[in-house]
Amino acid sequence: MTATNQGLKTLHEVHQRLQAVQEDLTRGPRQIQSKKIAVDRKKTELEAFRQSLKQARMTADSKNLQLKTNENKINDLKTKLNAVGSNREYEILTGQIAADTMANSVLEDEILEALTKIDQVQIEVKQSEADVAAAEADLAKVTAEVSAREAGLQQQAAVLQAEVAKAEAFLPNDIVPQYRRAVQAFGADALASVQNRFCSHCNLQLTSQRMLELKGGKWMFCSCGRLMYAVADDN
Repeated sequence: MTATNQGLKTLHEVHQRLQAVQEDLTRGPRQIQSKKIAVDRKKTELEAFRQSLKQARMTADSKNLQLKTNENKINDLKTKLNAVGSNREYEILTGQIAADTMANSVLEDEILEALTKIDQVQIEVKQSEADVAAAEADLAKVTAEVSAREAGLQQQAAVLQAEVAKAEAFLPNDIVPQYRRAVQAFGADALASVQNRFCSHCNLQLTSQRMLELKGGKWMFCSCGRLMYAVADDN
């Protein structure tokens, strides 16, 4: 392998290592953001359960108040019943008492249903609170892990950036502008090996002549924009 091809192979490998470290650096904040979204979603669910519990309690309180009002009304009717002066008036009062008593029976069933609903939602609130706590703990754990890794990754990135700069030193001046554009566009994929006359990125097949020139150390960009190099075991 010529010095040109070996140098480009080394440069490509250093770019790939740097890109892997940079991806790790950006992956951490994405993980944290994902956990924050999970916490927010759990908190939204918890608030919905709490609102449901609040509504269930309001419903039960309202029906209890209505039941108490009806019971007072029945007691008033019974008091009036003791003082009626005619059968007609007696029949009217007893009819009202019977209707209100029936209404109270329905209310009692509805109150029982409301209380059962409260018990169910309280369980859901408690479980949701536990889910929020678990999500917050997971967020704290991931945040700590990312923070612990970040300094080391940044140090690795700085070292690798220096290695990239060192590995780029052999590039001829007339190649550098196009190489820089390729790096800006493709990152570590700015370079591509050629194996069995095929570009490893776009699979373009080189002619035998161009392959000989590449193996001989000629600087060559593929039509896909990558700076190519021949590997040692290529034919």
